Amino acid sequence: MHFIIKAFLAVIWLIVIPTASGALFLRKNESFTIGESFLLGYVFLFAAAEILTLPLLFLKQPLHVLVICYGIVTVLAALFGIICMKKRGFSNWLPTFGRLKNTSVFFWGALLLIAVQTFIVIRYAHLDADDALYVAAATSSIQEDTIFETNAYTGAAYLVFPRRYILAPFPVFLAIISQLCGGLHAAITAHTIFPAVFLPASYIALHQLGKKCFPKEKDAQGIFLFLAAVLCWFSAYSVYNAGNFQMVRIWQGKAVLASFMVPAVIYLSLTIVMEERPKYSWFLYLMANLGTCLLSSVGIIFAPIMMGIFVLMGAIRFKSIKRAFAGLACCLPSIILGAVYILILFLRRWGII
Repeated sequence: MHFIIKAFLAVIWLIVIPTASGALFLRKNESFTIGESFLLGYVFLFAAAEILTLPLLFLKQPLHVLVICYGIVTVLAALFGIICMKKRGFSNWLPTFGRLKNTSVFFWGALLLIAVQTFIVIRYAHLDADDALYVAAATSSIQEDTIFETNAYTGAAYLVFPRRYILAPFPVFLAIISQLCGGLHAAITAHTIFPAVFLPASYIALHQLGKKCFPKEKDAQGIFLFLAAVLCWFSAYSVYNAGNFQMVRIWQGKAVLASFMVPAVIYLSLTIVMEERPKYSWFLYLMANLGTCLLSSVGIIFAPIMMGIFVLMGAIRFKSIKRAFAGLACCLPSIILGAVYILILFLRRWGII
């Protein structure tokens, strides 16, 4: 019975809250889908987790303070999102029979492949060596009620902050979600709950990208998603590609970055930077940059490079200096965190910290 309650809370915090929060960024759009809202919701949630975690981490606040702050912020965002949904009519957000009738058969084939993949990833969970840090760090934070103060390998307190992980604290996000789900064990959350959410989420991001590339071709959108699912399934030729990360260890931040946030950032770049009239606000692009920083230290470096290329192309295409400065402002979180990382590196080398 207790596990059922925790599973219900997981649905609330990982599906309902993100979907409702994403509606905040679609309130001015003429057309929208529930998948679009879910995608934008996670961009917001990742950014919120990064903003809340870093100051509390450096101030050495207990984990429960962070859990409360994150819960309040996300619940308020979800409530305002539900209000936006109600104003536009809940029927506009849900798939109707008419919409489903016009769906491509390739789309349904892709859904079948994705469902089988999700079952396999959950039922036959891979035990990865990196869990010795990522999952153990979350478990240590929960047990000690701290934020990255305990070395997951030794159980001793860190004498100095681990510079590779403090600026991209995705294990702390795992600890937050575990606590919000009624104290669900971090290992269960990572190996069972996260794959059930983030594997389909990665395909939602790809589907939105396919809709952007083929706006009026339902069959082309379905084929795009179907081929993405097939390529992911047969990606075991290397342990370093996005498909392998997606199928093998989707609960780790770097895997979520590769399979979910990178397609999401490309989609946002095409709809914000490369459009004369952006579909979404530039503020959402800023949050996408913050979200990539939460997931992995690689994201701190990769996000401004990827976004900067799109910003440069957009500025040249529309001959707009204003657009270039707006894009640069959206990359500031990565630039600032990169500078902080270098500062920490030099301060340690000089023996100051």
